[in-house]
Amino acid sequence: MRCPGPKRFRVSLVPAAACAVAAALVGCLAVEKAGPSVSVVASVRVWPTSAKVRVGETLQLTATPQDAAGAPLAGGPVTWASSDRGVATVSSSGLVTGVATGSATITATVEGSTGTAAIAVTVVPVASVPVWPATSSIPVGLSLQLTATPTDSAGGALPERPVTWTSSDPSIAPVSSGGLVAGIAQGSAVITATSEGKTGSAVITVRIPQPFGVPDVTLLPVASGQAPNVVAYAALNIVGQPAGFSYVDPVTGVRVWKVTSSSVPNANSSAGHDYSDGPNEVSPGWGPNGNTYTILVGAPQGSQKYYLVDFTRGVGFANYRRLTVQPIRDLGVTFSNLISQPRIAYIMTATQIVRYNTATMQVENTGNFPLDLSTVGGLGWIQHDKNDAWFAGLTTDQTVAFAWNSQTNQLLTHGETWLNEPRLERDGRYIALTNSNNTFRLWDLATNTFGPTESNNLYWLGHNANLRSQWVTTDVNATAPFDLDRYYPSGGEIVRTRIFNNSGGPGVHHSGNWVQSDAELGGDLNRQWSFFSGVSDNDLTAAALWKQAIGVVRSDGSDARLLVHHHSANPDYWADPFAQPSPDGKIVIFNSNMGGSGRYDLFVAEVPLR
Repeated sequence: MRCPGPKRFRVSLVPAAACAVAAALVGCLAVEKAGPSVSVVASVRVWPTSAKVRVGETLQLTATPQDAAGAPLAGGPVTWASSDRGVATVSSSGLVTGVATGSATITATVEGSTGTAAIAVTVVPVASVPVWPATSSIPVGLSLQLTATPTDSAGGALPERPVTWTSSDPSIAPVSSGGLVAGIAQGSAVITATSEGKTGSAVITVRIPQPFGVPDVTLLPVASGQAPNVVAYAALNIVGQPAGFSYVDPVTGVRVWKVTSSSVPNANSSAGHDYSDGPNEVSPGWGPNGNTYTILVGAPQGSQKYYLVDFTRGVGFANYRRLTVQPIRDLGVTFSNLISQPRIAYIMTATQIVRYNTATMQVENTGNFPLDLSTVGGLGWIQHDKNDAWFAGLTTDQTVAFAWNSQTNQLLTHGETWLNEPRLERDGRYIALTNSNNTFRLWDLATNTFGPTESNNLYWLGHNANLRSQWVTTDVNATAPFDLDRYYPSGGEIVRTRIFNNSGGPGVHHSGNWVQSDAELGGDLNRQWSFFSGVSDNDLTAAALWKQAIGVVRSDGSDARLLVHHHSANPDYWADPFAQPSPDGKIVIFNSNMGGSGRYDLFVAEVPLR
């Protein structure tokens, strides 16, 4: 019987026929109400059903609802859960993240039915444990911080892995649980770092520091135009040697150490220091017998990425580290002159001069520090006197020079167009204020008065030695090329006395960072020593004392001594030697391109002691 549509009709049947029709109509109504059938979710299949994931890594799970026959269904939303979130977590989309080693069950729920996946969380295995530095020397009485970085098979760092430290000979060099090695006795020890069964090591040599002494440059050969021994120097292959290598200068016998290389203190195209004039780029001596020094390293020049390293005479280098506070530009870092605080440096930032502890690598302002330069901006070229009292420098646009007394907080300023570096002499009373390198005038800080402007063809007060109450520099006038002169205050102005005739050679630089006491000088300031570095042996007269040389001269011209030959052949400006001593005169740093190698590095020479 065909079921009628929804129409009204009348039917008259005998009782038996009526029952049959009624039954048929009920069947039609049942068919109309039933509609399409709906399958029930009987199970949930999670894929993969088991897996391993490493700590920190992720794994995507999928969940598929199924009917009783195992056929996939387009079920409702999936709810995810982890049995142990401390081992593995799971997101609302089924993304599992390994948290810690262990096992966890991940459950997917759809309409009350569930499926699971067993997840085992493992760690990335340690493949190697590099130790830095791999070799080093320290003096008895000092320590060295080693670092160990567990890595995976691809070289990726695994910084959270525990490391244990051991020493092959604790009687020579014990090591702490944090990798700090102490120099106890002369000898060598292998320091081993272990992580998850893998090891790395460093060889540490402990040496006895040289005995205490005072620098005596009269033990050096008299400067008389000695040429460098190029053949002997080339045989040393300095450019191919690592940082920490040392050699003896073939002419003078002075010990020279290589401070930097293409990979130390970081990967660099070249590495040196700033300039010979101005700030202290070597600290006073500290540690046993005062024979350890902190040295400023730039890598590369002009990048404002400055590092420090500690150097011990006769031993070598330790603890390369980057400054945590960077200067605004070059000539913006200077070490204290005071032997009572040899670990203190002063840094000119864009807005301040701060007091900085090179041992803790933290700003440590005391007294009137910091000097606020926020309204004018600090440019650099910071200088200070022998007592760390007066500081001098320039502001950003080079139109204002300032002098600041850190003890009294007195701030003096002076403005002129295009000022060059204000040359503060070491006794801290006078500044030779230069303008464009061709005029200068005396600034008396005691009275805040100025002398007359003095001019000549070119007075080279841009790279002079700031001594006590005087300055020594090269006269590069056309009428007196490369003569050496002493400048000093007299009658309210700056006067000049020639101390050497035609002795300098082209492109010379001077440094007065060795502060000598009245006792050392016998009360005669004209007996002060200053360091001098020539550039090339080209175009020199036979009378020239300096041929690719670093030397030391008395400011009265009575003596001149040869320290080393720098072998920086025809360098660019950054590779100029820029020799600069420590405040106690015991070591001298300088740059060299090592015979025109194409790069330059930083070196340190040991001045003879008595």
